Amino acid sequence: MNTASKNIKSESMSLIAPSGVRIALVILFSLLWAIWIQPHTIFLRHAVLISGSLLGLYVILQNRALLWRKTAIPIYLIFLLLAWVGFHLLFLSNNFSLQLEEFSTIWKRVLMGLPFAIGLGIAIHSISNTKLASNKTDVCWWVFFCGLCAPSAIYLLRYILTVLAQRYQLNLPEPLLNLAAPSTWYVPKIAWVFFCLPALAVAWAQFLQAQRVDIKAGGHSILYLSVVVLVSAVFYLENIKNGMIYSVILIGFGLANSLLSKRFRWTRKGIGLLLILAIVIGILGSRHLQANRSWNTFMADTKVAEQMEKIDLWKFAGQKGYPKNALGDTVSITNYERMTWAQAALKMIKEQPLGYGLVWKSFGVMAKERWPDSVLTQSHSAWLDLTLGIGIPGVGLILLASFMAMYRLNKRVTNEGLQSRWQSSAIWWIGSILLLMFTTEVSQKTYIDALIFVILYVASTGLGDPNEGSKPHAFKNLN
Repeated sequence: MNTASKNIKSESMSLIAPSGVRIALVILFSLLWAIWIQPHTIFLRHAVLISGSLLGLYVILQNRALLWRKTAIPIYLIFLLLAWVGFHLLFLSNNFSLQLEEFSTIWKRVLMGLPFAIGLGIAIHSISNTKLASNKTDVCWWVFFCGLCAPSAIYLLRYILTVLAQRYQLNLPEPLLNLAAPSTWYVPKIAWVFFCLPALAVAWAQFLQAQRVDIKAGGHSILYLSVVVLVSAVFYLENIKNGMIYSVILIGFGLANSLLSKRFRWTRKGIGLLLILAIVIGILGSRHLQANRSWNTFMADTKVAEQMEKIDLWKFAGQKGYPKNALGDTVSITNYERMTWAQAALKMIKEQPLGYGLVWKSFGVMAKERWPDSVLTQSHSAWLDLTLGIGIPGVGLILLASFMAMYRLNKRVTNEGLQSRWQSSAIWWIGSILLLMFTTEVSQKTYIDALIFVILYVASTGLGDPNEGSKPHAFKNLN
């Protein structure tokens, strides 16, 4: 083998300290995730998206050989999704003007962030494959992790300032406070679920990973568990039932999975931290249950919701009142409406499997056509609303791309041990979002942008491995 070919092979196999491009991409992502749901930040968001996409495009062009691998299939599935959305607009549209408006907003932002997500994933892939840890790789990780935690930190800071302002009658600027609608600085509960739950999932995964591979990582374990507690506190303080239940599901799943792992090692410190976590979560969960009687009436409300044809008060958003359950109490609005709306949405999907065309409000528009006096908007399940919007083919492409990307990374996690925090965090990040979409109405606005961004990022982090017979220049160093 001549010198030139040796250099090429060395270049494709060597993944060393991150360069300024990698660090810049991570910083831009952290800033974007921090402000994505914040009001009055659209100019800054677009500036970050464009900057990140320009850098991401550079990374993609430098490493374009990666896109010819079969591991790039999830990325091409997202491209196919965009083609399907365009095809639906042109040939299957039921409301062309509204669908075109969504196409020029939601899907335009998806396209804007596409190079950013792919470039970031490739850059992270290069960091995660560095065989020797360095201070620079640690910096990238902590900047990335802080970005995921930023929405939760912003909420808690605003909560503290709001309490202080009320107690001491301080006149603080609106951007520093947690305000209710109709304030233009109001942030809805669904936003906190979508952008805070991934931080809890990633932190929990890293805590469990530390117990598996690094029994000396006590300080990091405490930090990660603190994030789990603080995110749970966000959901408790904001009284978000979705956030509380999904937090418990993720914690329970991770713990069960770790207990079944042969490589998991318990230490006294680890067991002690878990007991503290269990006590704190138990206290928050108990108080949450006491404050939300709807958990106690769930089964009784379900029986009423099953009579949706006979009792159709669910169509009117409370304008005509609500029925009573078998306990003699008025049904929980949350329980009753969500269950009846889900049933109605499933019937609509059966009638129109290719979708109505609107990512947001397809449920409400289709309901208006069937029941002119109804006042519905969404089914409050992102998966149902998204299926009503882009059809079974569109949602199928999203799920297929997501699961293929997760499967690819999961294979690498089980084989890499110490060098798996980027991959494991990506799996838990996307997994938490796919989970919350079952009962959270995030089929709209920036949530779709973020969903596609995360899928592309996860897919790109698993594009290739230097030990899998990569072609020359399959990955070029960005130093």
